Amino acid sequence: MKRDSSADDFFGDPSLPPRRLPLRRRRSSPLVSRLMGLETEYATIVIDPQSLEHQDLPASIFVYEQICEAIRRDQPTVKGLFDTEQMFLASGGAVSFESHPLMHDEPGGLIELATPEVRSPEELLACQRSIDQLVADATTDSETSFDLRVLKNSSDALGHVYGCQENYEAEVARGFWLFLYRIMMALLWCMQVISLATSLPLLWCMLTIGFVMKWRKEKRTSSTPLPTEIEVEGSWDDDEPHDVPIGRHDIEATFASVPSWLTNGFVGSLRLIHFPTVLVLRFVARHVAFRSQRKYLTAMLASRVAICGAGNLDYEGRFRLSAKAMAIDAVADMGGFRGEKPVFVFGHWLSQFCAKSFLSLSSTRQMFSRRQRLQIGLSDSNMSDQAEYVKFASVSLLLDMIEAGDVADLPVLRQTVSSIHRIASDWNLIYRVPTSRGELSALEIQRIYLTAAKRFVSETPATWAGESPTVIQRWESLIEAATVFRHSNQKQRNPESDEAIGRIDWVTKHWMISELGPDAQWSDKKKVDLRYHELSPDGYYSQLLHVRPEVILVDQEQVNLRRRCPPAASPAAMRGWMIREFAGSEEIIHAEWTHALIGRGRNRKRVTF
Repeated sequence: MKRDSSADDFFGDPSLPPRRLPLRRRRSSPLVSRLMGLETEYATIVIDPQSLEHQDLPASIFVYEQICEAIRRDQPTVKGLFDTEQMFLASGGAVSFESHPLMHDEPGGLIELATPEVRSPEELLACQRSIDQLVADATTDSETSFDLRVLKNSSDALGHVYGCQENYEAEVARGFWLFLYRIMMALLWCMQVISLATSLPLLWCMLTIGFVMKWRKEKRTSSTPLPTEIEVEGSWDDDEPHDVPIGRHDIEATFASVPSWLTNGFVGSLRLIHFPTVLVLRFVARHVAFRSQRKYLTAMLASRVAICGAGNLDYEGRFRLSAKAMAIDAVADMGGFRGEKPVFVFGHWLSQFCAKSFLSLSSTRQMFSRRQRLQIGLSDSNMSDQAEYVKFASVSLLLDMIEAGDVADLPVLRQTVSSIHRIASDWNLIYRVPTSRGELSALEIQRIYLTAAKRFVSETPATWAGESPTVIQRWESLIEAATVFRHSNQKQRNPESDEAIGRIDWVTKHWMISELGPDAQWSDKKKVDLRYHELSPDGYYSQLLHVRPEVILVDQEQVNLRRRCPPAASPAAMRGWMIREFAGSEEIIHAEWTHALIGRGRNRKRVTF
């Protein structure tokens, strides 16, 4: 890894005024060493010299299957435990298909790749770049007749928003709030049992109707007999995938045979059954879980788009710092039940108490732990190494501060959603938003957080500092670059000398679009907006790296290593080893983030990572 030498001289900065030390908990691990990971949704496009009609484009499920096949040729993989379309990798990450089942035959769809969970920001950057290269190579090597490319962006030409989500291990609550949290988890577990008991008869009824409708349809065209036996091994109340000798396509065909009005009624009934669970989950997410993190991180995440935003040109030709930020409509919510776009996402909890109920009740036990996964949805898909690194490394450092109780200097955002939109719509970086410390601009908010982080690190013994000096140095350099952009002559920018170009994505993209001239058409500008994120030698950011190779922070050797195996000091190390050992063997293995199951029936063994 390339290291910033200036970070080594950080401790003891005489420019920092003395301050009374806050009461802190004793540290048991270095700073910025919590478990963290990224999930990134990639869009695929077809590059063709001829104009293809919509019906000529490949189905999204076909594209996904071909890319998965190319990934399987690259490294060992196994199927997911709860999602048969999910695929876990020997590198410790995972691949999944983000598309509604009824849309599998339509073009589009998103391919999500998740990094392994790691404890080092440097390692996470290497892991992220490894999956970027993996999905790009798999798209190129996929055996299709189309010229497929993959985009690592946050919004398409139609305005659909997707992209990146960040995950951190953090304290869900303390004291009374932890007690209340566990009470609510017990209540949700009871509600999960009731929902499961109510939903199973509906599910079997739907399957029965589907098999009958499918059999009648096949009988009219052939003499196919009605299937009379479906073997299901195991029970609904264990952590085992159920061996059903019916393929995924058969199940989809069965549900597709049911009239649409009946399918809609079935889905509506399931939503109604789980609606009380969703209400309780929403209460926990908004009022009980991660209270301190939500209070003191929101202003940082809102203003972070000034240095880590990917930039976006909307359908009216307006340039925004972040499409993800403009889509935010809540601070904390499920992020999927009704299409919400919150800052803090609790969709994985919704999946645990609703979707996974059909496969495992016992896995809910992990929800009672004091440390849980904090998921952040206000996160852009970055091409720049420095913006990507600062994005998650600064949050990891601030989480250390919050858990240490050092929050006196941190601002609290007022009018949260409207303030996020106001900041993200201002590429001139001049708008100010209300906070607990008065009205501040995005860069002023960032400087307050940076100053507080500097104090925190300087008051931490060097033996516990970890990567924090590097985080501070890179974070500060991005703020300085954005400040220079704010005060510079934007009509006379030079990519070889401008510090922001190549380091801050939205500044780089804005410069590229500006180079088209004032008379450029929206379609030409949007092409730059999209192809900036193309993961191929033809991608516009990839071409810029030939001019500015110094903005690359991670060594290619480290990226190649992380493409094959996860870091040793990670729970993903055991998962990666098991996948390499058992993938392709006679033993059946299914993986999940926390454990794997090996073998069949009663001989299955559970291995916890």
